Order: sequence, then structure tokens, then C-alpha cells
Amino acid sequence: MAHRLGLELQKPDPKTAVSIESPPRNGRSRWTITELNYVEAHYGKTSTREMAATLGRGISAVRSAAQSLGLCKKQSGAWSEQELDILRKYYGDGRSLDDMQTLLAGRGKSAIEAMASQIGVTRVRSWHADEERILREFYPTLGTKVAKKLPLRSREAVKIRASELGLKYHKVKPREAPPLRWSDAEWRLLDKHLAWPYDELRALFPGRTKLALEKAKERLRARKKYGK
Repeated sequence: MAHRLGLELQKPDPKTAVSIESPPRNGRSRWTITELNYVEAHYGKTSTREMAATLGRGISAVRSAAQSLGLCKKQSGAWSEQELDILRKYYGDGRSLDDMQTLLAGRGKSAIEAMASQIGVTRVRSWHADEERILREFYPTLGTKVAKKLPLRSREAVKIRASELGLKYHKVKPREAPPLRWSDAEWRLLDKHLAWPYDELRALFPGRTKLALEKAKERLRARKKYGK
């Protein structure tokens, strides 16, 4: 790995080699294989600041090493307005860093956290038991509209938390209005024009569907046939 990067390999000397547990301050010393392996294993998963403290290196030095190892190839430099909009919308709603990396292809976790801090976007606080109770009670019937009962939560935050809790929204279809009873006048009118096709009957019965008229005609024919 280090040969292809043009880095000089040296067998760690017990007196100078980095100890991850007790890192020396070695900002000017050569990078060892142990350090490079650590960067390769942790970059993008652990914050750059934490890595720098562990290795006894500067933050910029850690980033340079990561660049040399090809860990930053997908990074695109300046953030676009679209990326910032995604960060504002989803980071503050509680999306995990893994989700944010999917939404912001090429951005590492540390970069996402750093930019969120820079533009003043903070993660939402943990859900309170009362909030979750409301969510469990109303989400199945209200869906994301339950956000109106949770003033500190957006619809997106509600949707995310409901998914984490395994809650499902069951959309209730509006009840169909019961069919209108046929009046005596309508029955007499239909009986008089029983042989008319629907296209002509609908002018006489504007509030009746084709199906309703067909059923009514069947009932009239049955009455005449059986004398009822």
C-alpha cells in the first residue's frame, strides 16, 4: 500500500513508533505503516479531530494522509447549494450519518458534521416518552399529520421516528355516502320510460348513475313479472 503511494516504509522502532493507546506528539516525524493503516480503517467513520488526537497529528496532516491513500477521491471540494439544502432539511430532522452519506454522495461523516456546525444546523434532541406516546397513538391513523400535535417535530422527523419504531400509517378510505332512496315520482317516471337507453334516461335522472338506473330498471321489471 505505502509503496504505491511513494511513501518510505520503515519498520516501527519501539522508541519512536506510534502507540495508539498513548500517542506521542510526532507532527514532524514520518508516517508509519501503523498510522497509515489506522487512517485507512477510520477515515470517514471517526471524526478527523478525534483521529488527529489519537495519532498525535494535526487535523490537516490527517486529511493529507487520507488524500494520499485515495480516501478523498470522491470528495468534491466546495459544497453546492443543493447539498446545503439537503443538509439543512435532513440533518436537523435526525437522519443518521449513514443516511446523510447516502444523500450526500462523496461526503464523509466528519465533513458532514463540520459543515452542519458551520452553517448552524443542529441535530434534533432525543424523543421524549410523551412524544413517542402521541406518535404511537395517532401515527397509524394520521400519518405525518401528527406533527401538528408535536410542535417541535417536522413531518420528516415524524416519518423517520415512526419508521424506527416500526409504526405504519393505515390510510382510511372515506366512507361512501349511502345511496339515495328512490321517490315514488322517480319510480313512476322510470316506469314510463323503462325502454329508454341510459344516454336518454340520464337527462331525466341527473343524480343517478348508470349502475343505479340499471338496478332500478331490473327491480321494476321484476315487479311487473312477479306482480309485486
